[in-house]
Amino acid sequence: MAEERLEEIRQARLAKREAIVKAGHVPYPAEARRTHTTAEMLDQFDTLNNEQTPITLAGRIRALRSHGGVAFLDLIDMSGSVQLQITRNDVVDFEGLDLLDVGDFIQAVGMVVMTKRGARTLRVREWHLLAKSIRPLPSAWHGLRDKETRYRQREVDFLLNSKTRLPVLLRGRVLDWLRHELMERGYQEVETPILQPVAGGAAAQPFVTHHNALDADLYLRVAPEIYLKRLLVGGFEKVFEIGRNFRNEGVDREHNVEFTMCELYWAYADYEDLMDMTEELLSALVRDITGGEEVPYGKFTLSFGTPWKRARFRELMLEAAGIDVLEEQNPAVYVTILENKGLAVPEVRTYGKLVDELYKELVRPKLVQPTIVYDYPLELAPLAKRSLSNLAVAEKWQLLVGGMELINAYTELNDPVEQRERFMAQLKNRELGDNEVADIDEGYLRAMEYGMPPAAGWGLGIDRLVAVLADVPSVRDTMAFPLLKPER
Repeated sequence: MAEERLEEIRQARLAKREAIVKAGHVPYPAEARRTHTTAEMLDQFDTLNNEQTPITLAGRIRALRSHGGVAFLDLIDMSGSVQLQITRNDVVDFEGLDLLDVGDFIQAVGMVVMTKRGARTLRVREWHLLAKSIRPLPSAWHGLRDKETRYRQREVDFLLNSKTRLPVLLRGRVLDWLRHELMERGYQEVETPILQPVAGGAAAQPFVTHHNALDADLYLRVAPEIYLKRLLVGGFEKVFEIGRNFRNEGVDREHNVEFTMCELYWAYADYEDLMDMTEELLSALVRDITGGEEVPYGKFTLSFGTPWKRARFRELMLEAAGIDVLEEQNPAVYVTILENKGLAVPEVRTYGKLVDELYKELVRPKLVQPTIVYDYPLELAPLAKRSLSNLAVAEKWQLLVGGMELINAYTELNDPVEQRERFMAQLKNRELGDNEVADIDEGYLRAMEYGMPPAAGWGLGIDRLVAVLADVPSVRDTMAFPLLKPER
């Protein structure tokens, strides 16, 4: 809609608002009542019609048609829509309808009737304005291809395209299911700090802020992992947290700078126990949420029926890149492979970064069906326990679905001496330009020295899981209001 036309309509609606005030009415009253939603009216239509019980609806006008002494309005609420019939002889203020517009909220009292055309309708006896809409709703929103505009005006997107609400509603169901199921399994839900003095628990660049009273720089957490494992030291044995994490990185279909994770830690378990538990847990979640084990995702049909495929990281890399990542640790070799395959070489050219980049480009996109990739090179898992059967391997696994990482899991390293050595090795990588390496967390190491039980833990990306279950192309479609560039 052209800006000139939009402003013309706004001014006309503002004039109507003024006319409502001059007539002694309130354009935004504080009180609103309803006895039924539109869906409840339709579900109970026969009973309401037989008993001639007056009901009250409230909602937004989606369409308005006037024919002399009768007007028909389409009223919508969260549950659906229904037709209202307002006749001059039935109401006191029929002329007041002239001050209504599509988008206004009204309250209507009346009896249900069946029209001659078979439409279940509320015949209105009394109506009141609840909120005046000043800005007109776009008329061609469904065909809008500019995704940024739809994300920026998300409330309009939800209103005019109800399908976009589904991933957000599904997200709530997934979170509710996880909470209930984990507590049934004996996990305690906890909350840990979002503002942290050390940005640890994951390799990521953090957001930095400053606390004035303490005169201290703090970080928005990149992961809750460190604090959750300190709870293991404190005697908690099965804990989980669902919350926001923040990483100062780019945005794409799999990433957003703020995102939701479910992290859990299980004392006296290892990464194989977590594999089995996760298969059982997520298969049940998919069945309960979707009604089956198969989920459409883009051009694929994903099957969450167990058992899932399991594959070692080393074998997948050997098949895809023709290199044994445990034997060959010369960064120059990996730079050559990436260049020969026409792939971008990361700025930080450490062994771990280059192997990870090669894996993300050559292996991960091909793992469409639920697949557990396990036994990663030790350098790719600084917080994971070393495998006793192969000291170059960490007891770590990831769940890949639709080419995306959904879960990162491992047997937790609980040796404080070795953990300090790993942190020190990471600091050397920071000297090589890796700005995702955090400072050594002395508080965490001190806690470990008191003794941490053997344990396993994982982090599940809620946004990605919901994107898969809702069959949407981007994690931003699962968020009510994803972060965008500021409007200028």
